[in-house]
Amino acid sequence: MIERKLTPFEVVLLVVGLAAAFLGFQLINKVYTSQTELNWLMVIAIFNWLTLLVLFISLSLEVDNSKKTLEQMKKLTEYFEKKKK
Repeated sequence: MIERKLTPFEVVLLVVGLAAAFLGFQLINKVYTSQTELNWLMVIAIFNWLTLLVLFISLSLEVDNSKKTLEQMKKLTEYFEKKKK
């Protein structure tokens, strides 16, 4: 199995995703406790926050998938170069 290191992009993505999750929850919670009712603006805010989290997760998965694809392409290239000789 191939061991790979975390790249700076992945670390930044993780930190931003966790910060968005935590700060978004805190902000929505603070507004909800001050208003004590659920209105359309709260529904929109929660939906946007959840959409942002889904986008961060899908971006992270896509980066991981592209790295695996790159590794497979390198292996195939090496294999075909060896077979060609």
